[in-house]
Amino acid sequence: MSQTGGQPLAVKEGFSALDTQALVRELRALGRAWFEKAYELPGERLLLTLRVQEKGKWELLVAPGRFAVLRPSGSERPDEPGRLGVELRRQLTGAPLLSINQPEGERYLELAFGRGGEEGPALLALELFGQGNILAVRGGRIVALLHSKVWAGRTLRPGEPYVRPPPRKDPFTLSDGEVLAVLTRSRTDRVSTLAARLGLGGPLAEEVVVRAGLDPRAPASTDAEATAGKLVRAMSDLLKELADPPKGYLYRASAGSTPVDATPYPSRRWGSSGLPGAEAGSALEERERFSEAAAVYFAEKAPPPVTAAPGPEEQRNVQREELLRLRSQQQGVIDEQERGMREEQGAARLLLSNYAEVESRLKAARQAAPGEGEVEIEIDGRSLRLVAARPIRESAQVLFDQAKRRLPKLEGARRALAETESRMRSLDQESASDQERMERRAALAAVGPRAWGTPRKKHFWFEKAPRWMVSSERLVAVAGRDARSNDGVVKRYLKERDIYIHADLQGAPSVVIKRPAPGQGEVGEVTLREVSQWAVACSKAWRAGLASADAFWVPGDAVSKAGASGEFVAKGSWVIHGTKTFERDLPLELWLGTISFEREVLLQVAPRESFAQEGGKVLWRILPGEEKDREQTERRVAQDLGISRERLQSLLPPGGLRAERA
Repeated sequence: MSQTGGQPLAVKEGFSALDTQALVRELRALGRAWFEKAYELPGERLLLTLRVQEKGKWELLVAPGRFAVLRPSGSERPDEPGRLGVELRRQLTGAPLLSINQPEGERYLELAFGRGGEEGPALLALELFGQGNILAVRGGRIVALLHSKVWAGRTLRPGEPYVRPPPRKDPFTLSDGEVLAVLTRSRTDRVSTLAARLGLGGPLAEEVVVRAGLDPRAPASTDAEATAGKLVRAMSDLLKELADPPKGYLYRASAGSTPVDATPYPSRRWGSSGLPGAEAGSALEERERFSEAAAVYFAEKAPPPVTAAPGPEEQRNVQREELLRLRSQQQGVIDEQERGMREEQGAARLLLSNYAEVESRLKAARQAAPGEGEVEIEIDGRSLRLVAARPIRESAQVLFDQAKRRLPKLEGARRALAETESRMRSLDQESASDQERMERRAALAAVGPRAWGTPRKKHFWFEKAPRWMVSSERLVAVAGRDARSNDGVVKRYLKERDIYIHADLQGAPSVVIKRPAPGQGEVGEVTLREVSQWAVACSKAWRAGLASADAFWVPGDAVSKAGASGEFVAKGSWVIHGTKTFERDLPLELWLGTISFEREVLLQVAPRESFAQEGGKVLWRILPGEEKDREQTERRVAQDLGISRERLQSLLPPGGLRAERA
């Protein structure tokens, strides 16, 4: 493949702004056309059929986020139009195509359709950037769309007001000074800067730089002043080469091979004689219309190689690029509104501070051109256009009011910019957290011979219980989650020499500490305290947000279902015979960490003291919190540990929680 500055040329994955302009010119060249039908196709594509005066039927095939091509009708169509197709037919069938617009030179089209007697035309908006979308708009509100989405300053849902994507200045209308400002602020190479900062995309950015006779991989800030002028002239010349309607140019490495590019202009980035190694005359195929070349390219384009799903950092890089683009657009809106306010306020002050001179100029202008509604005068080297019959103070007030009306849009753009910058800071923090997470996981892998995320050789009997923990004295405790499992835990696991623990609250879980093996003593006070704290944390005290609570314990043989004569014992409840021993003022906090049990690494949630054993390591502190925050907290901790959220939920107490890194 051809090289630019030693690097492979960028591959076209979707339309550039210039490709979109070429499609606009093709659509306008159709002449009078009427909407006929719409069909949803596989791959979230849309097929529109148009009836064109004296030219028969034509089709507009739209692949949102990628491309759109215009072609004579004749392709196969599905039996059913699909949800969006039905709604578009209902809104637009028989309506004439009134106009085709490309706002701000973006990869975005607005097709206006209208019938007589309507208040205003219906719009069909086609997004060919990002993930893409298709919207039908009537009366200024969205009536149907492909994907519902919500951003800080834009909501795409049926019934919502129609708002265009954040505006960005058309790169083909930029001045030398504007391009110079972009180049001097950039820390990347020329192609990357034009691709991201001007929104040209990689292929078009390479074309512009090559046409300007510049080194594509040189830093953008190198000789920026001279470079800016060359780039502006190259973009202007490239736009002039676009015919009306434009022809198409298809590029192949050799005859019959997969296309490598399709453009509405003769591309120079592939070299004047075609690709290196290409057979003479086989690299370039000229087509009558750009859509013909684009249809072949996107139909025959080799699928991307199958790769592993992008990791978190790769996903964040994509998000970061989109946020950079959004920030640039928002800053552009702010700059434009501030500039407009300065100009309008400055013009108003200029009128008032030069009142007599303005009055004299207005009088002379009225005499020179009597009957004119507006006149143009020059004050202090500045040209002002004023209503001839309007008093000067009133004209100044009109300018002040115009500047004031910009404030809501300016403040909205500032808020949106602050939100975008906040999201960018969050991405940077996530990147730093990922590095820390990798270091933590590496350390955890060394806790035992096997890490918890890998298949284990051995599983233990207590892992079948609803809840479990291992104390610092290496004793196992199991507990229920509800009335039914409480009954099951006691019936299945509680023996005479075991210990039964219960929080001093109604509805708390039944907890059983299994006795040590014969000859290994009794259950120690340390274990009793640790498990009692765990029992309290698994009770309603956690959901209530208490700071501490009490629990009691009794020997296993003091627990039975036999109550006093005639006494009913509900499911999940047990009768205690004998003296209860209380553990007082137990703090409601738990810790999540790892322990090494019989050469297996286990993840558990328990009091901090329980991790004071061989292989014990605490990772997170778990505290009562708001119920509404639980899902977000679970996702954050599960991602940190590299486990599923469902597995984490099986370890955590019920109710709201918050988590702090250990």
